Amino acid sequence: MDRIPALHRRIKEIGKTDSENGRIVSFTTIHNPPAGFGSVPYAVALIELMSGKKVLAQLTHEGLTPAIGAEVTPRLRKIRTMGNGLKVNDFKYEVVSASTEPVFNIRAYVLALTGPSGVGKTTITRSLLSLFSSLVEQVPMYATHKRKKGDLEPVVLVSEEEFDAKVKSGEIVAHTVLSDRSDYRAGYRKKDIDAIWKRHRLPVVNTDIRLLDGLAKSVGREAILSCGLLPPGKSKRRMLSALLHRLRSRGLDTEQQILDQLKAAEAHLDAFDSHSHLFDHLLINDELNECVESIKEIVTPVK
Repeated sequence: MDRIPALHRRIKEIGKTDSENGRIVSFTTIHNPPAGFGSVPYAVALIELMSGKKVLAQLTHEGLTPAIGAEVTPRLRKIRTMGNGLKVNDFKYEVVSASTEPVFNIRAYVLALTGPSGVGKTTITRSLLSLFSSLVEQVPMYATHKRKKGDLEPVVLVSEEEFDAKVKSGEIVAHTVLSDRSDYRAGYRKKDIDAIWKRHRLPVVNTDIRLLDGLAKSVGREAILSCGLLPPGKSKRRMLSALLHRLRSRGLDTEQQILDQLKAAEAHLDAFDSHSHLFDHLLINDELNECVESIKEIVTPVK
């Protein structure tokens, strides 16, 4: 039987694309395959080929366990069975080498992720901690009030008096008021950052511009690798609209709190210009995996 035209075209393109090995950028498991794709769960991965091109493809059930960074090679396999019984073949990718965690270029600096509420700081930080748990560590924050539900940053709750004493003694080196309430204060201790460096890990802070400024003054601007996170949108109005949608979708705040956060976000976006000296990189968080990959490339030395 003659090959179906689609497969014939695919085979002609092998030399330039699908014959290349690549590495897994991200992947997910399809637990309930659609009709024609069998009943066994399978993985779908975003793969960066050696040429730099990215493709979305199924992974085979053979080979090693999928992992971000793992090397894959193409294999011609059955993809699905049509309703009329026709079997459709295409390229799947087999994992041929285990993932190796990147060696971060830890030169005694702090990775700071800064942006307005709703931009995705917590989600990105959670992804970094999950992917590179042996390499990165979040700096605990000292605060006079409990953080709200959904916040990831480790918090040490102290009284106003204790906080003031730690600031006066120099133990807390960067601090600010986190809301309109003067008693909602937070800051970082230099000794916590030093302890993470001594463990040969990369300290990560999920912070705002005021705390970022304080950190830069206390540990030195050269010791801060700062990534400003922006919401998607070609204008400030569209960025604020994207933030409003995210804040409402996550369901953590009242409508008044959301409006207050949106007002603060507008000032935060303006501060990316007025405080541009505090930022090494500005990243648009439109797609999580791409944003995390960009941060990984920033902190990973060129091979």
